Amino acid sequence: MAVEAGQIDKNIEIKLLINFSIEKVSNLPHHVCSILNGQYRDIINSELPAFIKAISNDDSIKEIVDNSISETDTHLSWFCVGIASLLYFAQCNWTGPHIDKDIEWLKTRRDEALRDLSLHDECNINVQKSELLYLSKKIFSNNDLQLKYESCIWWLFRANLLHQHILDETSGVIFEETEHIISQINNLGILKDPLYKLLFNLESARFYLCYRRMQNSEEYLENAQSIAGLTLNLEGAMGKRTKYQQEEKAQLYLKVEMNKDIFPSMDCEDIPKSLNLNDELRLERIEFSEYKEEIQLGALEEAIILAKYVQLQTCQPKHKLTDEEIILYLTKIIENTKNWSLKMTSLCCRCSLESDDKRTVERSMMQTESLLKDCNDATAPVARRMDLFFASGMKPIWTLEENWANLMFSLGLVKGALEVFIKLGLWKDVIICYSVLNLKHKAAEIIQQEISKKPTIMLWCLLGDVTEDVNHYETAWRLSEEKSSRVQRHWGFYYFTKKDYVEAVPHLKLSVKLNNIQEHVWFRLGYAALQIEDWKLAATAYRHYCALEQSTFEAWNNLAKAYIKLGDKPRAWKSLQDAIKCNYDRWEVWDNLMVVSIDLGHFSEVIRCYHRILDLKNNHLDIQVLQILTNAIINNIIDADENSASHLLQKSLELFGRITSSNIINSPDIWRMYAELVALRETDTDKERAAQYLQKAHHIATSNPTWSHKEETTLNVLELCCTLAQVYLRCTNNVTVIKKRKMLGSAKLSLQGVVKKIKEQEWNNTNIIEQLTKVEEYLTTITNELEQIKPT
Repeated sequence: MAVEAGQIDKNIEIKLLINFSIEKVSNLPHHVCSILNGQYRDIINSELPAFIKAISNDDSIKEIVDNSISETDTHLSWFCVGIASLLYFAQCNWTGPHIDKDIEWLKTRRDEALRDLSLHDECNINVQKSELLYLSKKIFSNNDLQLKYESCIWWLFRANLLHQHILDETSGVIFEETEHIISQINNLGILKDPLYKLLFNLESARFYLCYRRMQNSEEYLENAQSIAGLTLNLEGAMGKRTKYQQEEKAQLYLKVEMNKDIFPSMDCEDIPKSLNLNDELRLERIEFSEYKEEIQLGALEEAIILAKYVQLQTCQPKHKLTDEEIILYLTKIIENTKNWSLKMTSLCCRCSLESDDKRTVERSMMQTESLLKDCNDATAPVARRMDLFFASGMKPIWTLEENWANLMFSLGLVKGALEVFIKLGLWKDVIICYSVLNLKHKAAEIIQQEISKKPTIMLWCLLGDVTEDVNHYETAWRLSEEKSSRVQRHWGFYYFTKKDYVEAVPHLKLSVKLNNIQEHVWFRLGYAALQIEDWKLAATAYRHYCALEQSTFEAWNNLAKAYIKLGDKPRAWKSLQDAIKCNYDRWEVWDNLMVVSIDLGHFSEVIRCYHRILDLKNNHLDIQVLQILTNAIINNIIDADENSASHLLQKSLELFGRITSSNIINSPDIWRMYAELVALRETDTDKERAAQYLQKAHHIATSNPTWSHKEETTLNVLELCCTLAQVYLRCTNNVTVIKKRKMLGSAKLSLQGVVKKIKEQEWNNTNIIEQLTKVEEYLTTITNELEQIKPT
């Protein structure tokens, strides 16, 4: 295939993106062959002699790259070197096998690379050959190269994805830059091909999952599923899951359906092996009574299923039942994939999922150890490890080692875990290990030793945490040239832990100003602001947190509280709606929503909230809310949706019926309101029910012998007596004489007892005397009515 100098065929660009060719590799240009064969180091060393010579000068790599591309016709060489550098960097830090040897002429720029990539904080200390990522980013950022090669911007997107993984901090700078890149890639012509559109949607979903942007990731993942014609459903079937199980029971399985042909992919012969559970009780896999036909999937379709697992795990609360559902997605990949990256990632995910279960934790640790060996085993070809690497969500090798150490720690192998933590520079975990070993003083010593070797921002911060000396934070702040969000976070957390919220707030504010996608910092800033009653700051902080992490009900609830304090109840109401979506089982949140709903006139929502509270705690009494609801229905108030509240009469009666069904309800106000609502229906039966409920209210109100000693309770009883008399007089108009005599007699006794009790107290209170006079008038009317129907 003839290719002119500086040019590259679009089909070859695409082959480089998917990392394989259906044709014979030997038919492609030399540069491309080397990349597809995994010979990354050869390309970097051989293609740019002029660049290698220029690197010895003091010019920055960006200047050298830009000048060389603009002055010479070496676009193809630069493009291939950029790809080779990025993939070589991935090999060194992700896929393996391990490479000790440096590219000497490029190694001289490692410090420059680390400074640039750190973004004012620090790269992970375990990152290998950072100059390779630095070089690739400078190459792919070149405007001339982006104009020449359509896929250049896509490679920059991939470089940014790896860049985020080598940072200890989640970077807002990378996030914003990459979102812009994604919008550019969406307009590329190569996305007209379904294969590349699917691949891009997968990689974009992975990017957003990295930042926990669930809505964005779901959108791209749904696009990928649609393009692949893939349908995933959890269904039930009879089967056994334990060795001694006699009776089959319904078991979940993942049903996968395809309405399109699978996309092409390359198999890898030497993929990581899945270790057996070897449990004395559980079967290795569920045995279904009926054969479940497995449809053939390609690697791209498997990558969708794996991404779906990560999305479900991230957005759903941690629960054993949830794990039972989502592990089916992992099992599908583990048992079927022939892709190295997907097998490695799915097994890592299973290790993480199984790490909290006593029956599976041992396999989790052994599997992690096995995967570490697989990374360093040179059997699997380098090129095949890169297939779908950017769509797999694979984590760096040091993350796998950290998981291994955590598993050892959980199993009580503290010294073994400590060695790995020290090797990885995970000083927080080192401190925990020394505390468990009763050697806490050693933690400060080892951090000071590391500082003496090479002082870093992180080490000074951790020394501040261990010694509780804020001077160390000041040292770290100066070392970062006053640009590190990490320093301000540690400093703020120091005061936050001591509940000194006034001091904590300025440091937390500065930390999120320097890096605005720190979820846990926004959350603590919001809480600290609530404590010092800075409602505006609290609302801002929780609003930012909820934009980043939408599944924490405490944040939505606290955001609502801040809005209420600011007098913005409509926004508080919306926040509480989000809070109950996150946690449907906290009655306190439902109570808050109910109170705000009653204030805003969302009366139907008030009834829904009250029912849910009763579901959660059996009984609940909020007289104020029920009184407002009752008044709204009686007076036919227009609600927040511009509907008449009277249409809620039946639902409100159902609610009062449920409240009064509890034996512990001894509130006269509840029965009085219930009676008022029942009376609205104006049937003879309902009038009698209203009278009965008022009689119960009267009985409860007068059951306390001291009710007549207090002005408030005395007035309440007198008012209740007036209402009782009115209802009895109304409901006895169309009844039999015998029934009328019985009902009026009951009313007379109730009123006489109250009048007698109040007169014994000799009240001089004007209000009481006025109300007492009204009751006496009703008593006279009832007595006269009884005289008229007195039997002769």
